[in-house]
Formats: sequence, structure tokens, C-alpha cells
Amino acid sequence: MNNNLYSYLVCPNCNLAEIDDSAYKCNICGNKLKFSKGILRFVSGEYHSNFGLQWTKYSKVQLDSFNGSDESESRLLTQSGLKPEDFKGKLVLEVGAGNGRFTELLLKYGAKVIAVDYSTAIDANFKNNSSTIDEVVFLQADLFNLPVKQHSFDIVICYGVIQHTGDNKKAIVELCNYPKKGGKLFLDIYSNGLRHLNPWVYVIRPFFSLIRVSDEKRLGIVNGFVNLLFPFQLWTLKLLHKKNRLRFIRYIVNRSPNSVYGINLYLDGKISLEVARDWCILDTYDGWAPKHDHPVSKNKWKNLLKSISIDEGYSIRGIAESGQGHAAILEKE
Repeated sequence: MNNNLYSYLVCPNCNLAEIDDSAYKCNICGNKLKFSKGILRFVSGEYHSNFGLQWTKYSKVQLDSFNGSDESESRLLTQSGLKPEDFKGKLVLEVGAGNGRFTELLLKYGAKVIAVDYSTAIDANFKNNSSTIDEVVFLQADLFNLPVKQHSFDIVICYGVIQHTGDNKKAIVELCNYPKKGGKLFLDIYSNGLRHLNPWVYVIRPFFSLIRVSDEKRLGIVNGFVNLLFPFQLWTLKLLHKKNRLRFIRYIVNRSPNSVYGINLYLDGKISLEVARDWCILDTYDGWAPKHDHPVSKNKWKNLLKSISIDEGYSIRGIAESGQGHAAILEKE
């Protein structure tokens, strides 16, 4: 293999950037790195095993290339404020890359990508995006101990992750270490406002965590629950679709114990009914299973970013609402 992206990796043992991409070891201290199934692994991933399970089982559901929508592309371009050509030739660090819904777009746009995820969802990403292996490196690693060079990246992206880290501020401060001068940091976080918050999730999650069975069986429980309610929710939302007078009723249905986001995408003509069902299962498990989930208000998000940008030497280039909460664009001064 001759992938120059390995020059941006650092050895976790000596913290120096001398990784041999053929022997997978550090040329300075000789530390042998764990490499399996096309991925360099710096953590076991057991803590986030549930995330790995869902993204492995439903590995292609949210890929635009699979479901035929522009859902991922629209989110990426809207939140970043960039056009596809703006990514061409850029060095991108994607933290929390999951199954690769954004990785595939970054590669399509011509970026060089280091894709990182704590969980084994990175295995699904490798399967989905390894056809361009000279333009991407896959790492299973911890956001709080990333084995990559600091102050080196044109773009750092972290979408759908920060609220699950256990410490929102610490996570953002850590991410601030990786863009180079003039580089961009793209972030988002879940909102706890009425427009986005689903209180059912916080009622169900403590009880769901008490179910002492395998992750596969837990996913099976979610599957059964979604399949039980799916026909009724589909029928109801179809009746209410684009009827503004009944927005309140639609709001209530959209706050069901399980996610119905996939149904709404189907009714908008973006995805098939089969994909919609799988999307609902995926999102429901994502909502019920995580140990950490710390959404914030719009004002708290603004104040947090303002404080961090001053301390870390960043300019805030944009703060806006995203699909599930709040997004931001920071630029390294």
C-alpha cells in the first residue's frame, strides 16, 4: 500500500508521526499497531458496541447511493455552507464517521479523508467506501485520544457525535486541536428544545438499559416494536402529510416512542417504504441505546461556542439550526 495519509497518523506509544503503512508499526519506537479487516484499531470499541451493531446490520440505509435520496448530501452541504467542489483536494478528518454516509460524499467530491469512529461501525464504513482506498484511511479510535497530527487538516467534521461523548465542551475543545490555520471545524449537536426533543426517549432509555440481554436481542426488541406500530404511524402520517391545519397532531405523532423520521422521508418521496422501515428501526435504536446523551438549548450552544472560540483561537463563521438541533462552523485563526 502507498497511502500518504499515513503520514498524518501518530504512534500512540511515542506520539510521533512515523507509521509504516505496510508493516503497521511505528518506525521510531517499533510499536506494532493493531490492524484488522482494513482498519487500524486503537480501542476495543466495546463501550459503544450497540452503535457498531446497528450500523453494521443497517450499513447502507442512510447512504444516498443506496437509498436514492439526497438526505446526507443536503445535510453536509447545508451545515458546512460549502459546495461539492470546495472539498476537492482537501484533507478532511471525519470524527464519528459511522457507516460512512458522509465519507462516501467526501470521497466523491475528491477529498482525502481520515475516517474515525469509536465503534465497530467503522467496519461498515470500510465495506461501503474502501473502493477508493488510496484516498481514505479508516481508524477505530477515541475522540479524546485521536492518533493523528494536530493542526494539520483543512476540514474537521463531527456530526451526530458530541452529545454522546459525555462531555460536550471537552469534546469540542479536543476537536479544536486538529484544523490547521485557516482550517474549518464543522459541528452539530442535538437540541433539547420543543421543536426537536422527544421526551419518550428519555422515559424509555433507563428501562431499556436494564434489559440484560445481548445487543442483538435488544435490537430485535426495537425491531419488533417498530414493526408493530409502523402500519398505524404510516397511515396516520399519510393522512396528515402537508396539512398545516393539523400540524399539532402531526407533531404528536412525530414524538412517538419510536422514530418515524423514515416514514416522513418516504412520504416526501425520498426513499422507498422498505428503506423507511429500516431507517425507523435504526433511529429508534440510536435513541434508546446510548449511555450518554446531552442535548443543549440554542443559547447554551451559542455561549459554549463563544467561550471555546475565544480560548482556542477560533472565529465563529456560522451558527444555525440543523435537522436534529444546532450546527456551527468555526475557523482556526
